[in-house]
Amino acid sequence: MGSSSSSMSDSRSTGVVYTKKLYFDPNADSPEGRDYWITDSELRETLSELVDVTERIIEVRYYKHPLGSWQLMDNVLHHAFIVFETNAWWWSIEKNDEGVTIQRSKDFDSVCHRYRRTKRKTSIGKGVEMVKKASGSATVMELINHIWRKNYLNQEYNFLTYNCQHFADLLYEFI
Repeated sequence: MGSSSSSMSDSRSTGVVYTKKLYFDPNADSPEGRDYWITDSELRETLSELVDVTERIIEVRYYKHPLGSWQLMDNVLHHAFIVFETNAWWWSIEKNDEGVTIQRSKDFDSVCHRYRRTKRKTSIGKGVEMVKKASGSATVMELINHIWRKNYLNQEYNFLTYNCQHFADLLYEFI
């Protein structure tokens, strides 16, 4: 696995350790394969070595799904994440109480309907739902630089004030 040199902090609202790291899976459609844990200081260099940073983002989509199987409605309480398409790949990016996750795949379902190679949470009558979509205007490198400049990896996750929905909103607007 990747580096483990960053500090950890406790999330007071959930008790989960927020890693301040980015989890990157460059082949999310493969049953096997290497994944990476990347710190903020390693972000730009490591991703530049692993991906074609000149790829232009063609389209960006905003998705949501229930937080758990117990949920009947997801109007307010839901997990939000971004899926974007380049000429060669499908990507997803999201934040939760563990950190930021980026997945890349040739297969759309592997990034939209799976999180770290496991099926995303659904409930009765509620699954993964696209909320909106738009044309992309950034490159992968511009997105990586934006994440680094805005210090998104080090910003603590907070269920009320800075959560997955806030993160997805910020990235959707940027892309």
